Amino acid sequence: MPAGSILEFNTAFLIKSGIQWLNIIALTAVLVFLLYKPVKNFMAGRAERIAKDIESARKSNEKAREDRIHYERLIAGIEEEREEILNEAHRIAVERSDQILIAAREEARHLMAKAEDEIKTERENAADEIKRQIIELSALMASRFVEISIDRNVQEAYLDEVLENWREWS
Repeated sequence: MPAGSILEFNTAFLIKSGIQWLNIIALTAVLVFLLYKPVKNFMAGRAERIAKDIESARKSNEKAREDRIHYERLIAGIEEEREEILNEAHRIAVERSDQILIAAREEARHLMAKAEDEIKTERENAADEIKRQIIELSALMASRFVEISIDRNVQEAYLDEVLENWREWS
């Protein structure tokens, strides 16, 4: 080998290189013959599984979309039902409120009538009591007047005394 050269292209080198190329070609042919169909089948199976997975995902997506639409309809139905229930509850509450107001007004009228009757009775009792007191006062005055025949000044003093006594009894 000449000094400074890395490779020497002689016949031994060329023969070795040719043999190595033949080995590589033979190995490649054997590997292609042995592995091509299994790798091809593996890749076809993989492509088929991927296609099935994509189809399954598409179906799942479609099912999820249908479920979402179904649940949105259910929610809308529930919202409508909730509104109906609230409206019905409000209507019932208003009716009950009206019934309570009517009953309260009737009770108030009843109480007012009863109070008016009691006031009328009390007035009658008070008038009767005043009449009785006037009669007693008159009888007292008459008995005193009869007892004493007195002059006008004594009568006025006596009348003042009776009126004073009457105020104390009241």
